[in-house]
Amino acid sequence: MTLDALRCLCAIVELRSFRAAAERLHRSQPAISQQLKSLEREVGHSLIERKTGRPTPMGALIYAQGTEILQSVENLSHEVADFESVASRELRVGTSDTTALYVLPPLVREFSERMPETRLVLVNRSSDAIAERVLDGTLDLGIVTLPTEHPELEETSLFRQRFVVVVPERHALAGRSRVSLETLAAESFVLLEEATRTGVLLRRYFAEYNFTPQVVVDSGSFEVIKRFVAEGVGISLLPEMVVRPDDHALRSIPMTGLPEVTLGAIWRRGAYQSKAQRAFVAMLQERAAGNR
Repeated sequence: MTLDALRCLCAIVELRSFRAAAERLHRSQPAISQQLKSLEREVGHSLIERKTGRPTPMGALIYAQGTEILQSVENLSHEVADFESVASRELRVGTSDTTALYVLPPLVREFSERMPETRLVLVNRSSDAIAERVLDGTLDLGIVTLPTEHPELEETSLFRQRFVVVVPERHALAGRSRVSLETLAAESFVLLEEATRTGVLLRRYFAEYNFTPQVVVDSGSFEVIKRFVAEGVGISLLPEMVVRPDDHALRSIPMTGLPEVTLGAIWRRGAYQSKAQRAFVAMLQERAAGNR
């Protein structure tokens, strides 16, 4: 029973597809099938139902122990690399554009100074896409909107950000020290699209208060939303951290009862954490503590 055969079996079970397993492992589909057949001959049992991609009882048994074996082998490999101080190490971190723009720049500079031998690879994706890549090992660490609520992910809370109402500088509400939801009933809105976790959070907030915003533009980018608000297309609700002092064309106004968004770090449960990963998380936690 080889590690390669176990990898193929585990990939098929997790993805329910020979083709997807081949793509994940960068193999041809016939090569994946051959590895599975070899393993089935060795154990004397069928391991995968060919029509559904689901494991048979024996396949489920081998999968459960195989994942632990593969995780242990991967952890050992990473620990050996850490011990030998390999110069070409990478730390692969998934994050949103917003976090990369507003949170990470000073931290990345500090990390590069502390650990110059480690190359930091930043991958910008949505929180759900990052969680998937952390789970399959493509990323070592993710910075996402919490909670993930996945049993195979560990998470630690870092930053809590309140929402504020954002209007153009010449808007009638710009001079207010505080507004209410009723005040915004006649306004046009530029909102974060519902496909994002933050977008979902806002829609739940509106539903809770039976408020139907007049949405004229949906966007997946806070920077795009800010530009449209500055141009007078509409107003928005944004995390306070994205409205910076140099956004002179915008005004942010507090509003009681607005939700908060929590950013946190996630990693695969049981996976080995390299010195670089532990250092990066520690720096995130230090920065978060300084912002409280």
